[in-house]
Amino acid sequence: MKKIAFILASLSLCAGFTSCSDNDNPDENTVTYAVTLNNNFPEDFDSEQAEFVSSSIVFTELNTRNVYTFNSTSANDMAMEIVALPVGIYDYAGEINYTVTLADDTEKAMMLRTIGNAVTVAGDCSLSLEWFLSNPSEGFVISEIYAAGSPNAAGTSGLKDTYVKIYNNSSEILYADGLAFCESSLVNSKTNNYEILTPENNINVNFTAGTMWVIPGNGTDVPVKPGEYITLVDQAIDWSEQVPGALNHTGADFEWYDDHALDTDNPSVSNLDKWYSYSKTIWVMSNQCNRSYALVKIPQGMTVEDYLTEYQKPYEYINPTTGTHMTNQTSCRIPNIWIIDGINLGNAESYVHGALARSIDASYAKISDKNSDVQRFGKVFVRKTAATTADGRVILQDTDDSAVDFILQSAK
Repeated sequence: MKKIAFILASLSLCAGFTSCSDNDNPDENTVTYAVTLNNNFPEDFDSEQAEFVSSSIVFTELNTRNVYTFNSTSANDMAMEIVALPVGIYDYAGEINYTVTLADDTEKAMMLRTIGNAVTVAGDCSLSLEWFLSNPSEGFVISEIYAAGSPNAAGTSGLKDTYVKIYNNSSEILYADGLAFCESSLVNSKTNNYEILTPENNINVNFTAGTMWVIPGNGTDVPVKPGEYITLVDQAIDWSEQVPGALNHTGADFEWYDDHALDTDNPSVSNLDKWYSYSKTIWVMSNQCNRSYALVKIPQGMTVEDYLTEYQKPYEYINPTTGTHMTNQTSCRIPNIWIIDGINLGNAESYVHGALARSIDASYAKISDKNSDVQRFGKVFVRKTAATTADGRVILQDTDDSAVDFILQSAK
């Protein structure tokens, strides 16, 4: 059997690969250029234990929307690292599928992924591919996130009937005690494309959070059966009594409550524990849908006091608009290894990159093409279904790429 180590030395996407385009009648006389691929793999990837299955990379030309696909199911003839593309500006996405053998001799499917945007091909050139591990969750995932809220009576803003659903994507009972739902301090837009100067706030090390809401419990107080979910809401009231068509959250499992005159508490619905919030009044989800969200498993035994002592730290950055050296005092760091799921949100007009590492979310879930589009109100991000088991349990798709995993639907 061919080890994936052979392709790590030289991942061929030309020799040994087949390619195709979505053009019905591609011009055989089209001039193409050689694009040399330099492959960079993550340090924690163990190539010696990996068994190659298949690999592919897809280039999409942004002006013509032509698609060029190179793929392989063979680890033979991997001597070249070149693809041939016409002149253009390309987005690309690649994957390497492989298996590893576990201690009990069972095989587990694994994947490496790479993505990139706006790569210009105007002649022979080289392209560095940054690969990352993409391991779908077999535990809790964010199945729905409703950040924009339902439209108010005038249709100009969103109500606070926002919610998050956390789904058990495994085949056994899991306990949600100690799970934290967190919003990024950083905004996913061009105007907030800060140059972070503090190494600890590098997105590949820690998630920089502005809020941290924790599900209470002693370890076994909040069981979630396979294929079931719990719902976290802003205010557990019937919003349809205020605006027809808004949501009724009186049956929610938890609400985030700020203990403030501006907030409303439903005593029949349990409150989340607020470990941190940048807001001095009440916190609402960003109805611009331009922040990132993480589902975090806090280490057992860690208290809020311990956490804040170690992780509530300021960070320094350069404001991209003014070039001014700034300090942010209102955030906390969350080690990436604590994150069990995450999603970047944004719109096509202003999105630059997410606040999450690419290994957590390779791209983003798009709320709209334009910034501040009022059509976003009433739209919820819903995770796709990957499969349904023989006993009817739904397995949700999780490729660590929100653009692929989520669809936008009308909330109901």
